[in-house]
Amino acid sequence: MPSLPNVERLEELEDARDSGGPGLAAGSMSGVELVAQSTAGIAPSAVMVSGATLVAASAGPGTLYSYAVSLGVLLLVGWCVSRAAKLRPGEDLLSHITAAFGRAVGFVGSTGLAFGYLLIAVGCVAQFSQYMKPLIAVAPPVSAGAPGTAIGVTAVLEIACVVGAGFMMIRGVRVSAWTGVVLEVLSIGAILLVLTMVLIRHGFSMAPLMPTGITATQVVGGMVLATLGFVGFESAACLSVEAKDPQRTIPRAVTGSALLAGALYLYASYAQIVGFDGADKLAQDATPLNTLADGLGQHWLALAIDLGAVASNFACVTGSLTAASRVLRSMGESKLVHAKIAATHPKRKTPHVAIVLLSAAALVTAIGLAASGINELDVYSYTGTLGTFGYMVAYMLMGLGIPVLLRRLAPDAGITMAVLIGGTATLCLAYVFYRNVYPIPDWPIDIMPWLFLGVLLAAAAWYVAGPRRAANAQSPTMTQPETPEPVSAHTS
Repeated sequence: MPSLPNVERLEELEDARDSGGPGLAAGSMSGVELVAQSTAGIAPSAVMVSGATLVAASAGPGTLYSYAVSLGVLLLVGWCVSRAAKLRPGEDLLSHITAAFGRAVGFVGSTGLAFGYLLIAVGCVAQFSQYMKPLIAVAPPVSAGAPGTAIGVTAVLEIACVVGAGFMMIRGVRVSAWTGVVLEVLSIGAILLVLTMVLIRHGFSMAPLMPTGITATQVVGGMVLATLGFVGFESAACLSVEAKDPQRTIPRAVTGSALLAGALYLYASYAQIVGFDGADKLAQDATPLNTLADGLGQHWLALAIDLGAVASNFACVTGSLTAASRVLRSMGESKLVHAKIAATHPKRKTPHVAIVLLSAAALVTAIGLAASGINELDVYSYTGTLGTFGYMVAYMLMGLGIPVLLRRLAPDAGITMAVLIGGTATLCLAYVFYRNVYPIPDWPIDIMPWLFLGVLLAAAAWYVAGPRRAANAQSPTMTQPETPEPVSAHTS
């Protein structure tokens, strides 16, 4: 049975939904739509296209194990997010982190998360352009490499992607969620068709499941890139206000999207290892699915994969920026950034100001990188690497924060399990972060951690100069957060 404070919070959400006043469309998203949001944030089909070959380069025959262990670690993070959603229904990640560590840490952590969402969107805008070019016959197939085309073509395609995504997001969160899931289903369908045909031709093999000669170092090394394929699975938690029955639907969406992505990655990796007769050969091919489709004598499937990649990257842009806009709006409501950023569309009930700002930032960044001569593949690699650091900070803060929230809100429940799960997730992610820093990678990847550190320091400086000073100027009763009332250990 829900405890009294949770019942009161749920009643507030019901009142917000029924009032029809300004704000988000409270209680409008079903569990399926939340799964769609998290799935779009992950963009599993985009990872299925190129993820296995990247992981195989580090893990070799242990590729499947790298994905399996990474899935386990992210499920631990998902447990922390889900537990927080049950303890504090209708609250987002910024609110959870702030409740555990205070406004300063909440602001810096949320800045990192929003930064991660934004950069993942930038990378997907670039990939949208890359995979669209062969389809409109302005460039060779992607399997020939990243083609060099006029900046004008790239800019037009990227503008079309961002404007289309922005329109969908402002139209309504349900519109963008369903758009994302439909595009992902089409994309995944094309990829699964190729993979299944490969297995039918080559037959099933136990070799990828029981490889010989693998080491723990290989498996852990592959986890660095395998983990990157899951980032964004928590994005449904950013829509806690818009979720129906958030205590149930958000945990299911977070866990379900991670399990779905993990199953797809394991199947895709297995089929590609079988198709290439080993992980070593797979690691040598930059576009394995195109190669497998050509090997089947079905050249139209290579174009279908390109079309699927276009759909997946568009879905990822909408999913990432939707989540980022909710984070930014929450920061505006908390007066951590300008209050006007929290404004919502009076009819569509979407944070249109935040959406426009983030869309403009993503577009300017993507076109700027293209104009500098960096090809789309490298844009995706650089922005993905840098953006992932932002996700990791938020994930680690959730892992460290869930025991704190349990002790404050459900002292009778005990925190031993939360300490074990949250601590394990945090240590694993910290090690993944470490492996992105050392051994020192080649330029420009070697400067990415320092660029991200600069972003966090800038966020801390902004907080000291702005929100903290404003808070200190208020009365003591306004600056002291209200102590949450403990809830029952049987919170559902």
